[in-house]
Amino acid sequence: MAANGAVSVETKRKIASALGKHFSVSPQSESLSDVGNSDVKSLYSNILKLSGKSTPLNGQDEVMKWIGFSESFPQDSKACCQALSRLDDELLVKSVLLANGLTPSEADVIVFSAIHSFVIGLPQSEKEKFLHVFRWMDYIQHKEDFGELFEKIPLEKDEFVPQVRDAPSVGKLEADLNAKKIGQNTKKAEADQTANKSEPENSKKKVQAKKESTEEKKKPTEEKKKPATTEVLEKDKELSVSLLNLQVGLIRKAWKHPSADSLLVEEIDVGEGKVRQVVSGLAKYYSPEQLTNRRVVLITNVKPGKLRDVMSEGLTEENNVAIAD
Repeated sequence: MAANGAVSVETKRKIASALGKHFSVSPQSESLSDVGNSDVKSLYSNILKLSGKSTPLNGQDEVMKWIGFSESFPQDSKACCQALSRLDDELLVKSVLLANGLTPSEADVIVFSAIHSFVIGLPQSEKEKFLHVFRWMDYIQHKEDFGELFEKIPLEKDEFVPQVRDAPSVGKLEADLNAKKIGQNTKKAEADQTANKSEPENSKKKVQAKKESTEEKKKPTEEKKKPATTEVLEKDKELSVSLLNLQVGLIRKAWKHPSADSLLVEEIDVGEGKVRQVVSGLAKYYSPEQLTNRRVVLITNVKPGKLRDVMSEGLTEENNVAIAD
């Protein structure tokens, strides 16, 4: 066991191996085989040199900051939880540590390797205190190819079944229209019979001729009604819910709309290889922190457009958000 705040040899070995995989450095390299007398900063510098790559100037200070975090990560449980709380605050509005879009950096690999052995043993009740940390670790363990180096961290997630409103069927609409039409014809026939009974006998032939003439005129009118009925049915087909592309996505990041208090902006992953930016009216139901790591039903086959000057690539509904433990 390493002293409090000191990195154990086993942890340094895992950091070196994970960095080697991240930078595609051979496991037989001297920097990966001899880690006992090196600190994390030296291991990182040697592996970076072997890879032939370099850290951007604007990212060097951030990488050194997270190396310092990893080297000082404590051993006792209480202090570890305090360190995780600080990390959770950092990840509140970030997908990765260097704010480098969605691409993990060497800083993500180093911190993941340093804290993995502690967080994997936390009970579910403790995991719920560090939602952003576990959302980030789940993302890194699926994004980086560590092989068998680390045991997968299990996360419990609620199963979410979206609720879809029933659309009126074409058959039901056609039956309703036919019933209405029959009722109208019945009423008209009854009215004609009443009128015929009240006429004198000598005018029956005249009334009958007028009735026949009325029926002849009614035929073109009924023929005109048929296209209108067909048009209603076609419109109902066009509005069928089956035309909507509904996908369940994971909210990776959320923040307040810069110019509308009632709107939020989210980055949602629906498995397309990139996230969708969506503007929604969820601000009156959730804060950005509460939305992160939640699943949501997203309508994806809508034309992208701007809402209050911010691009939106989908539609969400307030009652279709589920908590992801």
